Order: sequence, then C-alpha cells, then structure tokens
Amino acid sequence: MREHNRDNETQGTTVQTNRRHAETDLNSNKSVLVSVERTETLVNHVDLERINAELPDGWTAKPDLIQTDSDPLAETLLFRRSLSEPQLVLKPADPRTPTKSIECYERSGPHAASERTMTIDRLPEAVRVAVNRVHQFER
Repeated sequence: MREHNRDNETQGTTVQTNRRHAETDLNSNKSVLVSVERTETLVNHVDLERINAELPDGWTAKPDLIQTDSDPLAETLLFRRSLSEPQLVLKPADPRTPTKSIECYERSGPHAASERTMTIDRLPEAVRVAVNRVHQFER
C-alpha cells in the first residue's frame, strides 16, 4: 500500500511540474498569440450543407488547404467523390479577398496534375459552375 501512495505522490509532483512548464511556455508565447489575426476565408462565405445537397450521390464539397509554388497556404473548396476520380477545386486568386476572382482547378485522376480551367469573378457563380461541372462528370 505504501508504494502505491509514493507513486501517487510522484505522479502529483510530475503533474505540478508539467503544469508549471506549460504555464511558463504559455506566458512566453503570449506576444506571439497577440499578433495573430482572424481572417475570413472562402469557406466562411459558403453554405456547405446546401452545396452538398445539390451534388450527386457520393460527391462532397469540403474545405481543403493547399499551397502552390511560393504562394502562402490557402483554404479552398474541394469537390470530390473519391481519390481515383476527377475532382474540382475552387481557390481565391488572392486569399485576402476570398469572394472575388475565384480560380477553378480540375484534376482528372490521382496521377494527373491539376489544371486551372477558368477564373470566375465571384464566389457564388464559381460554386454554381463547380456544381454544374460535377453533374457533367456523372453523365
């Protein structure tokens, strides 16, 4: 019984020590966290539930993150049924304006490169084009 109590005491000390380290790390990183700003992304401006309801069975539209060339990481809207079939991606040309100038990319299969097929002025029209294109894949 005594050894069990010693283990509990040791574990309590370890937990307290870890908590102090975590608090120290948190306090030292507060200046980093202060500089973080909220940013609106493409997915903040779409109704994923409604888009998915308009897609054929098996297809989904969901957020995805991509990075191309030397561009920063960007949130996109990915339309896909499976990895082995065609997929579409909607990506803002400028992540700071996620509802304007939307680039449409299409990939015909898992080993094919994505190709930009068009740029559409506004996000609602780009979503409509993507949904229509998915329906064309089904024919």
